[in-house]
Amino acid sequence: MAHGFLIECKATGNISDLETAIFLLQSAARKFSDTDPRLKECQNCLATALLTQFRFVGGTDNVYKALALRARTVGLVIVLSGSSLTETVFDSVDDSPNDMMISALDILRGFHQAVDLATLENAITLYQEALSLQAPSHQKWICSMELTEALLMQFHCTGDMAQVDEAVTCMRQCTLMQQNLTFRLGTALLEQAQIEDRNRRRQYILEAAEVLQKASMSDQRAIQFMRTGQDLSQVFQQTKNTRDIDAAIGNLRQATLLLSSGHALQGSLLGELAQMLHNRYDETGNLNNLAEAIGIGRVALILHPASHPERSTSLNNLANAIIAQYHQKGDINDLEEVIELHREALALHSTSHPDCQLYLHNLATSIQFRYERKGDFKDLEEAVKLHREALALVPGPCPARGGSLNGLAGVLQTQYKQRGDFKDLEEAIELLREALTLLPVHQLDYRSSLNNLGFAVQTRYEQKGDITDLEEAITLMREVLAFWPAPNPNRGRSLNNLASAVALRYEKTSDFKDLQEAIQLYREALTLRPTGHPNRGGALRNLATAIHSRYEQKGNLKDLNEAIELHRGALALHPAPHLSRGDSLRSLASTLHTRFEQTGNFQDLEEAIELSREALVLRPTPHLERAMALNNLANLLKDQYKQTGIFTDLEEAITLHREALSLRPISHPDRSASLNNLALAVKNRYLKKGDFNDLEEMVELHRESLALVPTSSPVHGDALSNFAVAVRIRYEEKGDLKDLEEAIRSHKTVVSIWLPPHPDRGDALTDLAYLLAQNYMGTEGIADVNDDAFSLYQEASTYMFSSPLKRLHHTHTWAQQAAKHGHCSALPAYHATVDLLPQIAALHLDVVSRQKMLTTLQGVKLAGGAAACAIKQAEFNVAVEMLEASRSIFWTQALHLRTPLHHLEAADPQLALKLRQLAQQLELASFRDTSRTRGPDNQEKLIAVEAEGARCRQLNEDWEATVDQVRGLPGFKEFMRPKAIATLQQAAKSGPIVILTGTPENCSALVMTLSADVQHVPLPDLSLSQMYFYAELTQALSYPGFNINKFLRPRAVGQDAPEQSELVARLVAEREGEVNMSTDAVFRFLLGDLWKLIVKPVFKALKLGKSAHPSRLWWCPTGSFSFLPIHAAGIYSEDGTDCVSDYVISSYTPTITTLLDPPSHPAGPFKMTTVIQPYTEGYSSLPGCLDELKNIIDRVPGPWLTALGDKSQATVQTVLRHLRGSSIVHFACHGVQDLTHPLDSSLILSDGRLKVSEIMHGPETKTAEEIKRAMSLAFLSACETAKGDNITPDESIHLAATLLFVGFRSVVATMWTIQDEDGPKVADKFYEQLFKKCDPNANPPVLPDLTESAEALHYAVAELRKTPGISFRRWVPFVHYGL
Repeated sequence: MAHGFLIECKATGNISDLETAIFLLQSAARKFSDTDPRLKECQNCLATALLTQFRFVGGTDNVYKALALRARTVGLVIVLSGSSLTETVFDSVDDSPNDMMISALDILRGFHQAVDLATLENAITLYQEALSLQAPSHQKWICSMELTEALLMQFHCTGDMAQVDEAVTCMRQCTLMQQNLTFRLGTALLEQAQIEDRNRRRQYILEAAEVLQKASMSDQRAIQFMRTGQDLSQVFQQTKNTRDIDAAIGNLRQATLLLSSGHALQGSLLGELAQMLHNRYDETGNLNNLAEAIGIGRVALILHPASHPERSTSLNNLANAIIAQYHQKGDINDLEEVIELHREALALHSTSHPDCQLYLHNLATSIQFRYERKGDFKDLEEAVKLHREALALVPGPCPARGGSLNGLAGVLQTQYKQRGDFKDLEEAIELLREALTLLPVHQLDYRSSLNNLGFAVQTRYEQKGDITDLEEAITLMREVLAFWPAPNPNRGRSLNNLASAVALRYEKTSDFKDLQEAIQLYREALTLRPTGHPNRGGALRNLATAIHSRYEQKGNLKDLNEAIELHRGALALHPAPHLSRGDSLRSLASTLHTRFEQTGNFQDLEEAIELSREALVLRPTPHLERAMALNNLANLLKDQYKQTGIFTDLEEAITLHREALSLRPISHPDRSASLNNLALAVKNRYLKKGDFNDLEEMVELHRESLALVPTSSPVHGDALSNFAVAVRIRYEEKGDLKDLEEAIRSHKTVVSIWLPPHPDRGDALTDLAYLLAQNYMGTEGIADVNDDAFSLYQEASTYMFSSPLKRLHHTHTWAQQAAKHGHCSALPAYHATVDLLPQIAALHLDVVSRQKMLTTLQGVKLAGGAAACAIKQAEFNVAVEMLEASRSIFWTQALHLRTPLHHLEAADPQLALKLRQLAQQLELASFRDTSRTRGPDNQEKLIAVEAEGARCRQLNEDWEATVDQVRGLPGFKEFMRPKAIATLQQAAKSGPIVILTGTPENCSALVMTLSADVQHVPLPDLSLSQMYFYAELTQALSYPGFNINKFLRPRAVGQDAPEQSELVARLVAEREGEVNMSTDAVFRFLLGDLWKLIVKPVFKALKLGKSAHPSRLWWCPTGSFSFLPIHAAGIYSEDGTDCVSDYVISSYTPTITTLLDPPSHPAGPFKMTTVIQPYTEGYSSLPGCLDELKNIIDRVPGPWLTALGDKSQATVQTVLRHLRGSSIVHFACHGVQDLTHPLDSSLILSDGRLKVSEIMHGPETKTAEEIKRAMSLAFLSACETAKGDNITPDESIHLAATLLFVGFRSVVATMWTIQDEDGPKVADKFYEQLFKKCDPNANPPVLPDLTESAEALHYAVAELRKTPGISFRRWVPFVHYGL
């Protein structure tokens, strides 16, 4: 701002007036006689005028003349060596010398007083403030020098010598920082030599002479350094050796230190130094060089004011440096400044000037950059116009025309990309071919044109699909690369360009050698972009894209993960507002989307959406890439809708796709992609809403998209596949066989196009198989068509280039269709599907991601379908095996890490040790933080998360390989494989296990005993729809405010499945209006139906009768059976009861495998820990906890009991420590089931939540065997500790199951909130029964038999039921899990 004020003040003076005053004073001095006293006054005034002229227009001779004149006024004769004091010859002037002097003084006074004093004072104040804040630097001495100028200007306005004194003081300080300011000090001293005191005046003049003499000698040395620097610069242009440019810069720096400030060559010298620093930046990528070049270039521009002949050169060079900075940092203000600088440079020259063509070219290029940033068509039109004007200035065949041809071709390519007019691309190619004929091979413009022609013919290939264009592009780019041997800095860019073309040929030919070459080229380019290089981000992104392509070819997840890591690195190097940030955001989002499609990790999809939203913000209307950004975000939102069912996501996706399509008119090369994407989104809306308009629009959009894609195009198969699916859907809706035939024909073509290793071939095989099976249904008797269909399904299920998640989809579709059509491959298909499940929830995932992954698979509903298929074929043993293998995958995978290894240690100790170490590392990594909160401060964390993910994937690979090694040992063939029926039956040695399963076709019970084959018990009167109704009713009854009318209202008769409507009608007994029905009456209805429809058929098959001493029985419910209180089923009437507890002692188990571990025996002293939390902030008080503790103390011998929460705080860490060292743990506190994030379900303790995920995380210092030996029974007298997850009921992710997993053999839990008064009662009777035979003082002590915990709970609940008037809600929720 101060500089602006100073320039404004200088601009007020008319230089011609100053020149007139000097002329008059010089004329007067010649006419005054040597004895005339007015001569000295005239000489003094002339010296002042010459010093003023120096400050305004430069010229060291003016200063030397002023020194000589000032010296004469005190009787000195001073002529400096090296200075030129040639007298100017004036024309004869007739006026008297006195009149001329008076006129000159009037003019000089007017010149000085034209300055606005207030503006000048503002400038001085700002300079003084700036100097007080700045450390010594180049900018500080510039500031000091300009403050001196302003003070001297102020002195000439005010006559205050104090201002001159301050100026001299300021310059003395400056010379300490910058040697070449001595000349400026000399000028200030000459101004100071105007004081009245003759002796002091003489002293100032002598000092000025001494200072100026030094400056003169310094100037001579500076010029020598400058010439040496210029010579070295020429050498560098030939050698491109950085040592030469470093030497040139060193000499030019020395020259700037020596050359006097204000010297006529100073601007040129600084300009050359700035250009050399810019060249060094081009060579090394060091942004500090570029920043310095810009700073020095700005000073050079100041020294070349508007009238200076070198101003246009300074403008151009400064603009070139700033545009380089813009390309690195993306600051739009830089680009706007560049355009203004180029406009000013152009305005300084007429069209006849030899440099006008260059300035037109540079302005056009910078405006083109602004168009690419902002998308304003006016900029694109102006850029084309300017390039055409530049070309018109060089009509003849010469190198300058070649450069203009190259520039115009570049902007025409940009115009083609936006408007899709093929004429622009063709013209660009012709222009570039002409340019190559005009340019010498050794010129940079030749290589640039060669490279640009390669890009242009590559673009034509992308549009037309003519492989000869692509081959020419590759040839041209190889030729360019040959010009840049290592370590030339241009080699990196050339490597990238060639790699891009070779990768494109791979997409066309699928020749893997091309892809490998592209990756190799990109890797070499990356080595030329080391850490700190401004182009490293782009090199990382290019390499990531190629490795992503290799993943799509080979399906190796390592490649996909490496691509994501590289993209994250690129994004970290492109912070806002970096010009390449939008591209990095898009690329990372795309790769994360691919990983989501392959692995189903929802975090990847969420992050991709967040990245794409930011990318869209960076592509405002009418940005060139806005359509792409709209399209990418829309595709992601569509996939999110498919995961979550949130319809607003789909609507937003359709809106975004329609906007993208509007930006891609009929001639646009990417219109087909937009049509295709919009059609896919509309398809999803049709499948949701069933609107026939959507159906027809979907088909027509796909048909139009397909018509725009040549059969030779790499994306023809995608367009044809999507069209076939659309036509198939219309066939299924309308039944037109023509649609079916067209769909089959199209899918067959796709299968023939997508040959191995195409990543989507599995999808094509599955789609064709489905259609052939449909066709078989319409043409009965054609068995070979049916076999063909299922052969295709089988091929898709084993297609090695599909991800495990895709293969799971293919195998499950095969299984469902085979079962539907009664094909013999149904059961093998289900086996293949079940075998894939562990790969989906693999051990490299953290536990949260594993659980989310299983949540996304619930739509598969695999367990019930597999069991039903086996049951239909009377393979009841197989049905149990498949149910066990396809359920509780979460726990099965986690338990593998805690598998006892003592048998393996005996067979191969080294292998056992390796497996244990891998298990410990994987388990520890399972609980890592993989949250992905994005932001400028989180980039390093995201990169670290990705790196840790890669490490865990490698651990998982090592684990799987080691497990395979173990299976190769004699006797270990079935190691960690799903349990066979013979093994599973061992779990039934203490009583039968009843597995409840259902499908839409039927519901069944499978009864497993120790000795016989599994028995199938049909449940003919129970449908899946009824079972869902009972599950919903149970959950509704669990809430204290249950109201039958609120429950029934959304389930009005005729609104749901017929079976549910019948249930509703029976429940309300055909009554109309409000139903007056108590909660207990509803419970009787529910429990009675469960008895008749489920329990009674099972008991009948087992031939069970009532008993005073009932035996044990385990219920293993699947799916929504998990929410039913089977243990309480029965007829409860005034005449008596006939219920489950009269026949058996019920326990539940999430899996059969859970019951296989034998009861544990404490390795150390017996210990029981109680945890009570009667008062917790934010929760209702539980005063009954204190009574519960009192009852426990009365029943459990003191030496065995540790109480937490009474006198010592029950903190999370304290409880965890005691949990893993206790045989019995009793919790009396609040419990919460988190239905959204089941792993966050928790027990509420004094300092927070004890979550499921924390309980799962075992101590690193103990083995699984050590933990299990300590823990046996957990009693959860807390709310909702056995309440399952609605979304993943087969995974049993609740507190009770968690404690079974971590090692407890038995768990007492509650299905819903219990009353505070009931906990103490049940605990009292439970521990009375469990400890009745104990004696801690016996030798050895008589310990409780913890395998009798189910009997103890049976007894305690029976006692609770005797409470007068007790409701079902109070006693039903108590349940027992495990042994």
